[in-house]
Amino acid sequence: MTSKSKDIIFLLGAGASAEADIPPSGRMIDQIEELLKKDTDWKPYLKLYEHIKSAIFYAAGLQGKFKDDVTYNIETLVNTLYELERNEEHPLYPFIAAWNSRLVSLADAEFVKVRQFRRLILRQLKKWVSPDDISLADYFKGLVSLQRGLTFPLRIFSLNYDLCIERLNNPNDFRVETGFAGVGPKFHWDWERFEDSKSGPILPEIYLYKLHGSINWKRDASKNLFCLEQTESIHPENMELIFGRDFKLEAADPFLFYAYEFRKYSLETKVIVSIGYGFGDGHINKILAQALKRDENTRLLVIAHCKTDEEAKQKALVVSETLSVKPEQVVADKGSAKEFLQTADLHNQLLALIPKPPGSPF
Repeated sequence: MTSKSKDIIFLLGAGASAEADIPPSGRMIDQIEELLKKDTDWKPYLKLYEHIKSAIFYAAGLQGKFKDDVTYNIETLVNTLYELERNEEHPLYPFIAAWNSRLVSLADAEFVKVRQFRRLILRQLKKWVSPDDISLADYFKGLVSLQRGLTFPLRIFSLNYDLCIERLNNPNDFRVETGFAGVGPKFHWDWERFEDSKSGPILPEIYLYKLHGSINWKRDASKNLFCLEQTESIHPENMELIFGRDFKLEAADPFLFYAYEFRKYSLETKVIVSIGYGFGDGHINKILAQALKRDENTRLLVIAHCKTDEEAKQKALVVSETLSVKPEQVVADKGSAKEFLQTADLHNQLLALIPKPPGSPF
């Protein structure tokens, strides 16, 4: 079957990188709790953490949500810290008679410990998304084989901050377009590089759209965005990430451009392949739902580490209910991201999901 570049697009969530030793949101929380108990740099924030976590669950309980129904992950925690840190600058502050006295005691004057704790988490984030053994991410090379089988550039929309996809770039025979002509402050991000006509005489094999930012992005004094090989010089407060903030759509590029591109291509595509995405982002879910409702022939393939066929069927049903779309539009495959990307003849399996034109004999 012949197909076009827009017929299949990809959405990557945290689960796509989990087997590369980059912990997803839930495991990050587990590791923070271990650090708070055992690491001398973290121990001073244990009581503050316990108070904030309890408050988050208490607030959820007031809405009738308990146990697994409570959305509690690393982004929930950091977002809460960010809002608390605003203190008197928060627009709701004039309406609050007084902060919880125990919180004030644990946070110290001017909520300085809240700010310190959040920065400690941001520093740890660098370590989480930069594992020592990068060879663990070699299964992403399956995207190289997939692209060569499909013979058109892959459009990959990633919610991850890591560099697993960028490391596939090989100047000699496989180009990953990220919006930068090179590495360093001389090469500013340029949206036009994502236009086929502006990409040069030879199209890249992958167009990578990092919807929530990247661990190696930095801005100069004029707010121009560039990328680096190393991240040591990027201060935690200056990392270009949408992390731990409840507003997922930044009114600035590249975030605004990437969100627009994801919406555009999701409306045009025939198959959306979701790898490791947990369907917990309301903005992303709305875009997916809009695309599926616009054309009932559009299919969403979900790869979510299901261990059995029955578990995969149940996952597909849950996703269709979450997005409020027809159950037949969502397909879930058994297996992990690594198993999926290492599947032999994967390109033909994806092509088979593309709906056949009316009147087609095959």
